Amino acid sequence: MPHTTVSSDSSSSSAPYTSPGAAYPRKSDWGWLNRQETVLIFAFIVVLAGVSSINRGFIAPGNLVDIVYNSSYIGVAAIGMTMIILCGHIDISIGAALGVCATVAGKLAVAGTPLWIVFPVTILVGGVVGLMNGILVAYGRIPAIVATLGMASILKGGLILATGGKWIYGLPPGFTISRLHFFSVPLPIWVLIVLGIVFSIWLRYFEGGRQLYAVGGNAEAARLSGISERKITMRVFVLNGLLVGISAVLYATNFTAIQSNAVTGFELTVITAAVIGGVSILGGTGTVFGALLGAILLQIIGSALVFLHIRSEWFQTVQGTLILLTILLDVFRRRQTSSAGIVGGGNVSATASSPHFLNLPWLTVQEAMMIGILVFAMVVLSFTSDRFLTPANLLNQVRFLTETALLAVPMTFIIILGGIDLSVGSMVALSAILLGFSWQTFHLPLWLAVVVAIAGATLAGCLNGLAIVYLGVPPLIVTLATLAIYRGLSYGISESRSVHGFPESFSFWGSGEPFGIPVQLYLLVVVLVISALALACTPFGRSLYAIGNNETAARFAGLRVGRVKLIVYSLSGFMAGLAGFIYTSRVTSTRADAATGLELDVIAAVVFGGTSIFGGRGTILGTTLGVVIIQLLKNGLQLSGVRGEGTVILIGTVLIASILLNQLLEKYALAGQRSARKTPTS
Repeated sequence: MPHTTVSSDSSSSSAPYTSPGAAYPRKSDWGWLNRQETVLIFAFIVVLAGVSSINRGFIAPGNLVDIVYNSSYIGVAAIGMTMIILCGHIDISIGAALGVCATVAGKLAVAGTPLWIVFPVTILVGGVVGLMNGILVAYGRIPAIVATLGMASILKGGLILATGGKWIYGLPPGFTISRLHFFSVPLPIWVLIVLGIVFSIWLRYFEGGRQLYAVGGNAEAARLSGISERKITMRVFVLNGLLVGISAVLYATNFTAIQSNAVTGFELTVITAAVIGGVSILGGTGTVFGALLGAILLQIIGSALVFLHIRSEWFQTVQGTLILLTILLDVFRRRQTSSAGIVGGGNVSATASSPHFLNLPWLTVQEAMMIGILVFAMVVLSFTSDRFLTPANLLNQVRFLTETALLAVPMTFIIILGGIDLSVGSMVALSAILLGFSWQTFHLPLWLAVVVAIAGATLAGCLNGLAIVYLGVPPLIVTLATLAIYRGLSYGISESRSVHGFPESFSFWGSGEPFGIPVQLYLLVVVLVISALALACTPFGRSLYAIGNNETAARFAGLRVGRVKLIVYSLSGFMAGLAGFIYTSRVTSTRADAATGLELDVIAAVVFGGTSIFGGRGTILGTTLGVVIIQLLKNGLQLSGVRGEGTVILIGTVLIASILLNQLLEKYALAGQRSARKTPTS
């Protein structure tokens, strides 16, 4: 995502720096009573007093120690995430990285490797993952959200592929070091305290730590002051990886068996801890102490839900709501103390347009290349399985790519605008749950239940747009928060139960074949044609490109930027509702975990199709080709005997490679333009 800059007066009490050379907050702003930390301490008191008034066991010393103990590995990872966010980045791969590190520790321990080797190697593995992320972000110039999203997919697929998803048993007796006590205090709590103090001092008093605030507060000012943004980025990603490795040791050594997969929702929990601890998602502001308080507060809330006998399904909703409320508070503070406020999410400089293939105005080089890839892949895969290149198989793939394609259309519009929507998968699940339970529980006619489902998802998308447009919250953090909120609502409403028993006629929309062609194909043709024409031939489509290239210039040109964004995010919700309806019809049941991870497939397809993640460039044709190629590759590999984990790795690789390819094409276009300007005309 484009780097967002906050303009601050030097007199601002919440300004992240007073000058490029003094990046850290003034001493008057530092202390145990920092405003956000004060809010957290007050929240501790309220929760502890409220829950203990109902159940006195909540404030028992043993329970309070357990709360800090259980939050220790989250807190350690939150220290690393704090530094990442301070620099204006984010890391979505830490859940997968934790799973990889924990598995490495378990495998080495079971193999008889001395524990004094096992634990350092585990930490170094985390550092290597952080190093790879740092290279992609600092030198590959891939936005951190995309690089780490792709890395998460690669790590998850690789982990399952290597272990088969089997648990690791037979750990040696000395492995469970997290259960050791020193002076009656568990070891993980000591680790949390020591690391918290060390990194707090480093960020506060050492030049290397203060540089993080400078880069996150104003990268350009930091560069002019002689601070290398690339070196700082590499440093924080490697440190973050090492801290994830330490977190993995604390996590893995708490059990007598290790589950060989990514820790579900870990990245969201860690980001939530940092953000509600006062670390600004815009970069440049925050403290380690606040992040640690945030991690403990999350654990207190989780424990409180248990003591109050509230179903755990609602915890994700609480997480997402905490993120959103904290960000709103941060935005409000910055508006109060900043003369210029928050700059919008568009790029400040125009993006080079995609070069056209053989000067054909309707075909870009990227799209021509993708057509070549599609033909090549189909030819190669047809030799690996005689079932691949058959009409029945190809038409059947339309059914499986429908939901991705429906979501990819508005995602193309959103990314052209310079935004992103991580909540699309959760909105699909929410619409499916609304459909099933409004029909089964409230006995609405099925057609009316479908309307309720689509309307509910549209409202969810509209709420995303309202928060982005009128509250000034960055799209990344809004949709990250609503990803948790909408998924939590799906689990909470359904209580993790599924709905079955739909009428046989309902399956027509997911399995029907009018004239021998899947009904989804008719729907997709209509949607893709209308959206392609709207993007290429209407003032609305031209406004998307204008806003994505330079939002400030678009505003001065009289474009209704806020209205355009609100329409596009509402459209994303509507298409998610439609996808939820089609999905439910196809599988004839509803599940709260439906479409989990689908946002990765959608973003990968859109970016692979040539839409610039920096905004201002993209086409529906390219997106369509991206969706089709990824689906056919997944299908062809499965028919060739490659397990599903291989396709997960493929998607992550495609996502990262497509960004690098787009950048090469952009350099090619710029070089061509310079060459054309230098060539004298007769």
